[in-house]
Formats: sequence, structure tokens, C-alpha cells
Amino acid sequence: MLNLEQAQAAILAAVRRGSRIETVPLVQALGRYTATALNARTDHPAFDNSAMDGYAMRTVDLAAHAFRLPLAGEARCGAAPGTLASATVMRIFTGAPLPAGADTVVMQEDVQVENGVVTLPRNVVPDQNLRRRGEDFRLGDVLYAPGRRLSAWDLALLATAGVAEVAVYARPRALVVATGDELVAPGAPLKPGQIYESNRLATLSLLAQLGADVTDGGTVRDDPVALRALLQRACDFADRTEARAAGQGWPDCGFDFIVTSGGASVGDYDVVKQVFAEIGEIKFWKVRIKPGKPIAFGHVGERTHFFALPGNPVSSLVTFKLFVEPAVYAWHHAHAPALTLRAQAANGFRRRPGRTEFLRARLYNHDGHLLVDALKGQGSHMLGPLRETNVLIRVEAESAGFEAGSPVTVIPLGAEF
Repeated sequence: MLNLEQAQAAILAAVRRGSRIETVPLVQALGRYTATALNARTDHPAFDNSAMDGYAMRTVDLAAHAFRLPLAGEARCGAAPGTLASATVMRIFTGAPLPAGADTVVMQEDVQVENGVVTLPRNVVPDQNLRRRGEDFRLGDVLYAPGRRLSAWDLALLATAGVAEVAVYARPRALVVATGDELVAPGAPLKPGQIYESNRLATLSLLAQLGADVTDGGTVRDDPVALRALLQRACDFADRTEARAAGQGWPDCGFDFIVTSGGASVGDYDVVKQVFAEIGEIKFWKVRIKPGKPIAFGHVGERTHFFALPGNPVSSLVTFKLFVEPAVYAWHHAHAPALTLRAQAANGFRRRPGRTEFLRARLYNHDGHLLVDALKGQGSHMLGPLRETNVLIRVEAESAGFEAGSPVTVIPLGAEF
């Protein structure tokens, strides 16, 4: 059985990275992954300008005129740069171009204006309150390398740099399926032995957040025939029997990722691993973690990656975070965020060593210190603690747990952090 790092490394080594590239307007690029380097189309700032509302002048004129100079004109935003007459000052506004000949700006709060004459302080020096052309970046500078997932902040920078459209990797196509005879859709009446299905919705949402083009494959019974039929319909496979007879296996599926939940363990009705072993190649199917030991990963054809996640809801969420998310980033030629923090445990947690464990927890600031609560109810079927969960506490395989006050490693989860 692989440990966490071995399984993650095996997945990243086996990812068949996307190659389809498309160009989209900048306004549609949020959350997309850059396929080429993005360069600045202009200097920024594009011209010397004022960082303050104030007065532009030549510092050499000040002492010669007893720090009192006549006001002559103004520089406004959006206007072409003017020219400063000798031994005068010009009114200037924040962001307005610096007039030719001026070498400094004094903020308006530090001057007195009376009868068209400006009295200036005696501590004026060159280059104060100025933004020089290109001090932020220059025309042609590389702003982002390939593989950058673009945020709203990135779009603001690119717009400032004059970038109107970007080359990005086309969205990977992903199919999501839940398996289980006991599963019914939320809102339907529950019969004895049935439960509401939640893994599929969570997986669809998480994949969409990562930029995938998701398809809801629905729920299928714990029946290998039914699962094969669903995959064949969804993927538009050619006839399996004819393909097998020709020695070709199953043809390439039209999806880059297939993610299932349930049926990946070793029970009599855990059929997902069985089906994927028939139609594809399984790289591994157990990882030494808790929750989430029964997880299978592999390929179908030359294009499709499959992940068979556990059926317990928390196990499904944790294994998605640990394995599927990095694979989707890698498909985009990118690296998943690997942020971890150290925090002080607000309560203790004891356990039997053996597997790397991930605890649902709440991270918060208390008097300038990061504290974290390991939440009650850590069973992999228990979703109630998700109401407060914003991080996972990582407990190493050899550890018996931790005491209150001990330093622990936490993994932030999404925007809730």
C-alpha cells in the first residue's frame, strides 16, 4: 500500500497533460490557466506622473526665489504633458502627467496659495511624490509564465498592462458518477435503507471551481453491467466486444477525467475497481491515509484519467483535495497550491498510529496567535463538522496524536480560510 507522498507522486507522474489551447478575451479568463507567457504591452506607469494632488516644480528654482513661485497652469489626468515655465509652479493632480521641466511634486497640504503665488516648504528635494515611467514593469516584461491560474487580481494587472486576450488551456472535460444501491436524490422520499446522495454534487462543484467542463453522469447501481453501460453511453464508446476482439481494448473516451464515488473498496458490491480494471489500467487502489484508504487511480485509453473515490462523504472530499485537485492542476501544466500553516492546537487528539490522518478543524486568530480546534465527530460519514471546517489538521502516520497547546500542521481549505 502506498503512502500519501508516493500516491501523489505516482499520480503527477502519470498525468497526461492537456494540449488543447484557445484564446479568450481577458474578461472571460478568470480561473483559466495560461498556456503561454504573458508579456506587458506597455510600460507601467506609461509616463512620469504625480503620486499626489499638489504642485509640480523645479527644485533649482526654489532657493533662488525665496521659496515663493507664481502659479502657472495645471496638469490634469488624461491630458498630454505640458511644459513648466521657468521659475513657476503648476497645479497637478494624482495620476496626471508630470510637465516637462518639473522634477518634483509637493503635496497640496504642505503649501500656501495666496493671490496666485505659492509658498513652498524649505525641505523640498528632487523626485518626491513621483511615479516614474516603467518603474512597475516595462514593455515586453514577462508578467506570467505558462501554467498560471488567473485570479481577479491577475486580471487587473493584465488589463493595466494592455493585455486584451490570453491563450489558455481548453477546459478539461470531466464526468462524475456516484455508485450505490442505497442512494437517492435529495428531496425524494427515503425508503428503508436508503440515504441521500451528496458526493456527486460536491465533486461536480469542486471540478467546476478548478476550471473543468463537468458532466453529471448521475447515480448508478452497484452492478458492473450497469456501470459499464453508463460509461459507454456517456463516453460514446464504440462497441466494447468488437474493440476487445480487435485487441484494441476500449477506445479513447471523450473525457479527460472520470471521477466516481463509492465502490472502490473490496466488498462484494464494490464494483468500480472491477470495471476500471477491465476497461483500463489501474495504477493503485489503496493509500495509507485516513479517511480515504480505498481510492483507485488509473487510465482508460490514451486520454482519460479515472479516480474512484470512497463512498463515505468526508473520505470523498478529502481524497479529492489530496489527489484529484493536484491532477487537474497538473493537467493544466500548473502546480496546485501547497500552502500549509503551523498553528497551536486548542484541544488534544489521541489515536492509534498507522496512517496519515486528516482531521476536520477550525482555524482562528486569538490575540494574534493562530489556534486550531480539532472538531468533534471525525467519522468519515459525519458531515456535521463541515459547518465549522476551514482547515484540515495533518497527523503523521507514526504519530499517536497531539496535546492541547502543541504545534500542528494545517492545510487551508478554499476561500473559507
